[in-house]
Amino acid sequence: MMKRWMFWLITAIVVALVFVGFGYTKKRETQKQFDNLMSQAITNAQAAEYKKAELNLQDALRKKPDDVVAKQRLEQVKLYQEGLAELKQDDYEQAQLTFRSTAKVSPSLSILTQRAKKKDKFLESVLKQREKYDDLYNEAVRLTEMGAYSQSNENLVQILDGKNIDEKYYSQVRKDARELQERNNSILEQIRIQNQQAAIRRQREQQRQEEARKAQQAAKEELARAHFSIVWYAFEEAPSIELEKNLKAQQ
Repeated sequence: MMKRWMFWLITAIVVALVFVGFGYTKKRETQKQFDNLMSQAITNAQAAEYKKAELNLQDALRKKPDDVVAKQRLEQVKLYQEGLAELKQDDYEQAQLTFRSTAKVSPSLSILTQRAKKKDKFLESVLKQREKYDDLYNEAVRLTEMGAYSQSNENLVQILDGKNIDEKYYSQVRKDARELQERNNSILEQIRIQNQQAAIRRQREQQRQEEARKAQQAAKEELARAHFSIVWYAFEEAPSIELEKNLKAQQ
């Protein structure tokens, strides 16, 4: 009876040790897989393979659902991808906010923190430059509405000659500026033609007035000559004829 009891005791101890050892081995294997997935996610992020990094972090969380580092890094990868999508959609204001949030995640993937900060800084400069262009454009619109088309074009030139105006970030203000410039130029051309026609009409009117003045002057001169002839006749020719008649009568 004693031997049987000892047998079962030893058997129980052995079985327990086997289960403990199995559990320990499984735990070590799980940790190893988790570490590999976390390491692979870092490699993916460095290679800009963000979707792969996201999938590896999700797999890592399946191994260790409560791991804070994995959770935060997964959140950071998702945020960074959101920022890239917003950037692609030209939603620069929202993209900047998203990248700013990405950079604040901790614990983080350091490479994503660096890239997010860099994009935040870049978008800050883009938005400031776009604000400057928008101000110039709005002033140009105001000047056009006032009829100051040349002054409006001066503002538009500052936009269209900007060193970075051909970058995609300024595509809308560039398009608007070109359309307004074309409108201003069309109106200025119409004004030029109208002024040219008016100048031709003024020139013709001046010529007509000059010709009329000359004709009037010539008429005055002709009238003066006729008047002189009459006076000359009255004082010179008429007395001579009358004298000649009197002499003939006396004879």
